[in-house]
Amino acid sequence: MVVVLHAVSGPVTGRRIEVRSGSILRVGRTTRADHVIAEDSYLSSQHFALECDRSQCRLRDLGSSNGTFLNGDRVSDAWIRNGDSIAAGSSTFSVQLEAAQREGENGNSIGHPTLQFPTSRNQFEQTIAVPIEAAGEAWQGFSRPQSILLDALYGPGESVFALLDPVRDPRIPAFLDAARAEFARVDDTVASSPYLVALPSKAKLLDVLVKDGWGHQWGYYFTSRESFDANRLHWRSYVMLRTERGREITFRYWDPRVLRTILPSMPPEEARDFFGNAARLVVEGEKTETALEYSLTARGCRQNTVVLA
Repeated sequence: MVVVLHAVSGPVTGRRIEVRSGSILRVGRTTRADHVIAEDSYLSSQHFALECDRSQCRLRDLGSSNGTFLNGDRVSDAWIRNGDSIAAGSSTFSVQLEAAQREGENGNSIGHPTLQFPTSRNQFEQTIAVPIEAAGEAWQGFSRPQSILLDALYGPGESVFALLDPVRDPRIPAFLDAARAEFARVDDTVASSPYLVALPSKAKLLDVLVKDGWGHQWGYYFTSRESFDANRLHWRSYVMLRTERGREITFRYWDPRVLRTILPSMPPEEARDFFGNAARLVVEGEKTETALEYSLTARGCRQNTVVLA
């Protein structure tokens, strides 16, 4: 059996890593690892290992600082399957078991809601860089780049919400309590579920989110004219998805790295279903000096790049 990791987001997107039967491969940031990803500063020197035999493969965290995540859940030792997702540092990998592939056990097609993500980007409109000359609204206590971000978020007639990932920073629930924000877990039955948070323009929580959270994959923002409960109900339907073989997996769409990967690949109908009540989604770019704004067109999802300078 050959296990192949495909980097689907992060600094080495597109890289292919192979692990053959009977071998152990350690992945990390320095030459202490067998496979070095020096470009990812969030990886530990030796971050995780894959141990494979003829029929199965084990994922082990090697005492990393930021943790290793399998299908959105932090793990120390777990068996992996075809179609799984491994996140470590700022990199995300999809798992392909070549033996399972030959037997037709893909496990990649996801059941309702339908998300089949073609490799073609024909439906994805060309990225447009949008340099903003001046922040329109005076945001007291915020820098110019932070003010530009806030201007991009708060449009007329729209309410702003955030989806925040408690796995990325354990302080997030305490921040929400202290700010007395309107918030709730999207799905109370899933430990790794994100929090939905309402963010009026004068929200106390903005100071923490923009100054501390931006650039650290805490989640993303969206605008909507619908209620808090209506938006929570919509996003709940995507937390757990079911593969064609009936296995439930956590779909970490609230991770900016995942969102930046899936949105460009969605056909128009799937993009409309995924957006639901949302008019715009705003997420940090791979570089913190940019924000990516996604909106719907007749051809699918459109991306604008907002330069925060």
